[in-house]
Amino acid sequence: METKGEEIYLRHIRNLLALFLVILLMGILKVTSSVILPFVVALFLFVFVNPLLNRLDRTRIPKTVSTCLVLVLVVLVSALFLYVIFVVVNMLLSKLPYYATRVNEIDRLISYHIAPLFDADEETFSIISFLDINWYSIAISSLSSFSSKLLGIFSDAMLTFVYLLFMLLERQSFVPKLMAITPKEKADRIARLSMRINRQISKYIFLKLVISVLTGILFYLVAIITGLDFALAWGLLATVLNFIPTIGSIIVTAGTIIMAFIQFAPSWLTILYISVLMISIEMIVGNIIDPRLQGVQLNISPLVILVSLAIWGYIWGLPGMFLAVPLTSTLQIFMANIPSLKSVAIILSTGKVQRDEEKKRKRRKEKNNEQKDDFEMPEGRNPN
Repeated sequence: METKGEEIYLRHIRNLLALFLVILLMGILKVTSSVILPFVVALFLFVFVNPLLNRLDRTRIPKTVSTCLVLVLVVLVSALFLYVIFVVVNMLLSKLPYYATRVNEIDRLISYHIAPLFDADEETFSIISFLDINWYSIAISSLSSFSSKLLGIFSDAMLTFVYLLFMLLERQSFVPKLMAITPKEKADRIARLSMRINRQISKYIFLKLVISVLTGILFYLVAIITGLDFALAWGLLATVLNFIPTIGSIIVTAGTIIMAFIQFAPSWLTILYISVLMISIEMIVGNIIDPRLQGVQLNISPLVILVSLAIWGYIWGLPGMFLAVPLTSTLQIFMANIPSLKSVAIILSTGKVQRDEEKKRKRRKEKNNEQKDDFEMPEGRNPN
């Protein structure tokens, strides 16, 4: 029979072993990212389109036809997205010489006013030369390298579509096979868990897509109305980066403000006007519309979201940051249904359920105390 000390020792050993396995798994995912990442993206695409396939099945459309229709829809949307990216990159490359001149003009404007702080000549002092950064060459090389990487993105997309095709073909047989190899007492539980994950993640992706497209449209319209250049680029960036919680909205909002400064300086009123509009969009969408639509279906702590962004971003780069929230939510659902890992799922959560339960306990306790006081007679008073 194990003593209490031995039991604690074995628990520590198990925790250390679990930590080692998690670190090992992260290393494997990073090394095999070229194969695993397209599979994971295809898996989330499958979860997203699965409700549409179920609706098509209920209309008695043949499964082969519905699968082909959904796959063609995914291919067309992806091709349109890549085409818009290509157009935006070419637009940026064509306008870079003009903005190189604008940056030099703004540099002279700012340098003239801050040169006295450095005891420098107002005519020759330059912030850009002082920082020793050739931003024009960096911008040209970055956009050119991004254009060349589009071929690699296309090959990854093809591998993703192949994975997605086979998932769609086997979607009717996967659950029965899983049930067949699972003990009967656990089969129903696993089925409910898979349905819950499917429903929650597909709803998250759909609502996030709607909110992101809405954000992109608003950014595009504000850029058109105010005359901010690259309106299509800002709309696309706002749509894409909205999938990265907090960080994405900060990046795109800061980018539009910097762009307004470069384009309109020294017209400070226009810059302020654009800044207020862009910040207002993110505040309204992020703090009012998004929470009302999403609700509490993804019960993940904001701190955990930031940590997951860092971890998955380190493992898979930018695609990992887009997948961070749905991946973390999936892990949390799994852990919540495993008794030994339920405590970890609670730590990952916002704690709202626990806070509500604590409030209910306090209210019940106060109510019981009030009832007890009502039945107790005041000291020294005769009940007759």
